[in-house]
Amino acid sequence: MEGRVRVGESEERLIDCLISGISRCILNPDDHRAITRHVGEAHKVIESLMTDQSVIIVMRGAGDLLVNGVKIQPDRPQTKNFSLKLKRKGVAKVIFCKGVKPVEVQTFLTDMASSGRVAFSSHNVAVAQSKRPAGDFPQAVTRVREDLLQVRRIYRDISSGRSITIPVVNAIMERYIARLHRGVCVQDMLLPVEADSDGLFAHSANVAMLSLFQAELLGVGNAILHDIGLSALLHDVGKTLLPKSVQESQYSLDNASWELLKKHSEYGAALLSSMDKVPEIAIIVAYEHHMKYDGTGFPETRRMAKKQHIISQIIAIADFYAALAANLPHRKQLSGTAIVGLLVDSAGTAFNPLLVRNFVQALGDRSRRIPNSQQTRKECQSQGNRDLFL
Repeated sequence: MEGRVRVGESEERLIDCLISGISRCILNPDDHRAITRHVGEAHKVIESLMTDQSVIIVMRGAGDLLVNGVKIQPDRPQTKNFSLKLKRKGVAKVIFCKGVKPVEVQTFLTDMASSGRVAFSSHNVAVAQSKRPAGDFPQAVTRVREDLLQVRRIYRDISSGRSITIPVVNAIMERYIARLHRGVCVQDMLLPVEADSDGLFAHSANVAMLSLFQAELLGVGNAILHDIGLSALLHDVGKTLLPKSVQESQYSLDNASWELLKKHSEYGAALLSSMDKVPEIAIIVAYEHHMKYDGTGFPETRRMAKKQHIISQIIAIADFYAALAANLPHRKQLSGTAIVGLLVDSAGTAFNPLLVRNFVQALGDRSRRIPNSQQTRKECQSQGNRDLFL
């Protein structure tokens, strides 16, 4: 019995090779040696699985993934990630034909790592598209708006000294994660942010969705996804403890009020730490989300050599994007391309460069021309940029 290959082991190995190659193309597309290694491994497994002149990967309606008719274990992280990639690309079936070349495998992986729904096909690789259910986006947006009411309730409970209603938070996170698993475009899930009483709640909901989006693409498991989403949802809770005059005028403040507004990170961390059942990472994120990758930012802690927690880094990028995508009285919203330009310009200083690359590619800006960083910065400076990270 020793050495016998169990049923499905080779098929699982193929999925592992493909998702590893896709992840490498996303996170480090310039690492040609590593990509070539992943391509070689995938090509070798494909050749070993050839039956009837092909290897066929199929996504069934129930979410099952099959390789040559063999169902792949659905709860494996690699299976989940590859299934999600197929859903996001709108792919129902992939066929590798006998004679497939490594370069064709590499082009397939590169295309799967890129944005958009149009998938690659070649002489020896065929890709069949699936159809997105009609009406899915409007229904999802309606549900997110309903969630906004729950976010408002959570914030108001916290600010009035009551504990977080954990079942409500859990339900919101489960719905957000489910939407991402269904392949719903994250931009379609973002709420409009206005300078009104719901602005803070809408912004927090958007930061949670964008943070979950990034984390899921990095292969984070559902248990940690939940804590990331909760941490993002509560990152600005300290603002509820500020005087109303500061809350309502946070976009046109004098220097004294500006310094007070910057205290919301410390207030939020202290508030969350006083409550039961709040994950420690939520307290860390509330404190760190305005720190920068290079150790600067605020609060100032005299620990310049120590980096933000990786989850704080993820949420800081989401916070930045969501803030600049908002249309406010003192500043018009920036285009997605302009925000991407600022993110790229700040990679390595304000933000983790690998996370920026992952986020930009995932949003679909990989194929667009990144704007000149100085031009983008001038665009922001002309509208006032002191609040860019708020």
